[in-house]
Amino acid sequence: MDSRSEQKVDARTLASFARAYAELGGRQINITGGEPLIFPGLADFIESIDNGRTRIVLNSNGLLYKKLTDRALINAVDTILVSLHTVDPEIFTRDMGGKNIRIVQQGILALRDHGYRVKINCSLGPHNAAGIHDVIKWADDHGIDLKIIALIRPEETEDFYHGSWVDPAVLEEMASERGVLLEEKDQLGGHITTWRTLNSTLEIKNIARGRMRTQFCEGCSHTDTCGEGIYGLRIGIDGWMKPCLLRKEKWNRININSSAKEQILNVISEMVGDMNVSVFARGAPL
Repeated sequence: MDSRSEQKVDARTLASFARAYAELGGRQINITGGEPLIFPGLADFIESIDNGRTRIVLNSNGLLYKKLTDRALINAVDTILVSLHTVDPEIFTRDMGGKNIRIVQQGILALRDHGYRVKINCSLGPHNAAGIHDVIKWADDHGIDLKIIALIRPEETEDFYHGSWVDPAVLEEMASERGVLLEEKDQLGGHITTWRTLNSTLEIKNIARGRMRTQFCEGCSHTDTCGEGIYGLRIGIDGWMKPCLLRKEKWNRININSSAKEQILNVISEMVGDMNVSVFARGAPL
């Protein structure tokens, strides 16, 4: 594991794995970071993996939005998920290390007006719970769809949550006051309710009400603290295929000399295992 920084892969290799996943019938590819808008070849990268069937979602902090609004629309991008965890400038600066929340808000609206489907991505935690209603209101006032998830730990740092884990169940009460329930379902990553508010939709993902545990999770020392379960395969420039962020001993090194499709299928097979013994775990991650 210590040598991972010395074995990075290039964008061409990442694109080949993304295309392989799409050709296998993968429904969605999320391009994340760091901040993907920093990458100068982003548009070419996205267009190189587009097959017209697999959804391509771009995750961004929104600060560099002009890199997208100052150029022609990238039609292959289905949705841009922009992080907005608070609309309080003080909390944004003090607790989240940001500089100017107004730039993020301006970017969300500019991207929408440029023609992109924009959705706010918000993580609920002790630092922003008191002001989450204001985020919901801002999104609805501006007609921007919003997804709120419970903050989950990607590692075992003590006091990762900086307080008690916040159960997003309270959000459903807020949502019921602003709109009507459209859908409720369990799926990979948690229990999801979708609400129609006045001008937008609100999606609430509650991992405490359902996250998938498979054979892959057996014997894991992080079982009590895991907030994720099995739901997505991550591949990055560090050259590792990551079925789970916490269980690093299960990461697989990308082999550029072997079939990308075979490597993807092998890792997914390991992640899923025998679905007959898979369960949706419930209860708060500690």
